Order: sequence, then C-alpha cells, then structure tokens
Amino acid sequence: MNKTLTSIAAAGLLAGSGMAMAEVTFSGNVGITSNYIFRGVSQTDNAPAIQGGFDVEHSSGLYAGIWGSNVDSGFYSGAEAEFDLYAGFGGEFAGGIGYDIGYLAYRYPDTTFNPNDTEEVYGSLSYDFGPAAVTVGLAYSDDWFGTDESLYTSLDVDIPLAYDFSLGLHYGVEDFDQLDDYDEWKVSLGKSYGGFDFALDYTDTNIDENDAQAAATDALADDKIVFTISKSL
Repeated sequence: MNKTLTSIAAAGLLAGSGMAMAEVTFSGNVGITSNYIFRGVSQTDNAPAIQGGFDVEHSSGLYAGIWGSNVDSGFYSGAEAEFDLYAGFGGEFAGGIGYDIGYLAYRYPDTTFNPNDTEEVYGSLSYDFGPAAVTVGLAYSDDWFGTDESLYTSLDVDIPLAYDFSLGLHYGVEDFDQLDDYDEWKVSLGKSYGGFDFALDYTDTNIDENDAQAAATDALADDKIVFTISKSL
C-alpha cells in the first residue's frame, strides 16, 4: 500500500493451540531512494529520502499499516516528514481477480498549513495473466490538500523477467476540481538480489512549464531517473 515500497514479506505468525493457523502476519520494509516521487511529483525537492513502514494483516483479508518518509519542508509548510496511516480489505474473487479497498490518511507533523493533512479512499482490481499482472486502481478525496475533490486513476502492468528481474509499466491520471489535471507515467526495472530489492525508474508527467499554475512545480515534475534500494523485514 505504501507509495514507494511494495514488497511485503511474512515476518511473524500466530499459531492456535494444537494446530498452526495463519491468523495474523506482521511485516515491515525499509529503503532509501534518490528522489521521493509521488504521482509524478518530487516530494523532497529532488533530494534523497529514507523510507519505511510496518504492516499487520489478518488471514481474513483485513490489514492496516503505517509508512513514513522525509519530505521537503518548504513544500509542506514546515513539515519535514510524512506519515501515511491506512487500513483496508483485500482478497480474490472466483476466477482469480484480486480486489483491494481501503482508507488512507496522509499526515505531516508540524505543518503550518492544516489542509496538508489529507484523506482518501481507494480501490483496485487485479489479474495475473501469467506473462504479466495487471492492476487498475482508483483513489478519491473530497478535499485534496485543501483544493476540493480529486480522483486519481491508474493502470499498472508488472512483467516478470529472467534472473529475478521485473519490468513495471505505470500510467496515472490526476483529475482535480480546482487544479489543472495532469497525467504521469513510469517505467521501472527491478531486481532482487541478496535479500534486497533494487529498482531503477524513469518517471515523467505532462505538467507544462508554460502553464502559470504548474510553473512552480515543473522542476519537481519533469522527467527523472530514480534509484531505490529496499528490504522487506
């Protein structure tokens, strides 16, 4: 669920008396990235970030977690950190179609601009075709960082390659009530080695520097190469 680290590995298991039952699973993740990109826009003013989170999941499909990262204090009105709190429910329909629905709260301690603390609800459907897994997602907020409603739609295609490499293709659309809409996309090459996950991403948006509203964020949203090392715990 977190924005940057997507690998979840089992780290704990509760057993029932007399028989093993996978009731609750605990997991964590930690990583460092050369640039924290969220929906095509740098959150660290193109600087590196240290990130990590913790998740708990019940065998019924219920889950909850927290994830954090440093952010640029100028971008978030004095806040130097972001913490995401989320809870949801996931599973699989008959036929192998996966689903996930949930609630996510973005929190920025010490921000002087209260609308930075934002909530959204999200949902997705996914299917593994074998050569590639496809996920379609939606996220809605009734007050996106103090700018009224927003709807984010996304399409992700994950293609496993030989030697523990993977190719990820992503396309997303931000649709705002009061701001200019924009598209963002990413191509990722991933590799697992020695218990670590490595990712090299190319990311870009169609935010135009000639648009007066977008000019201030254009340097944060133009094309970038991002390198990330992460580990599931």
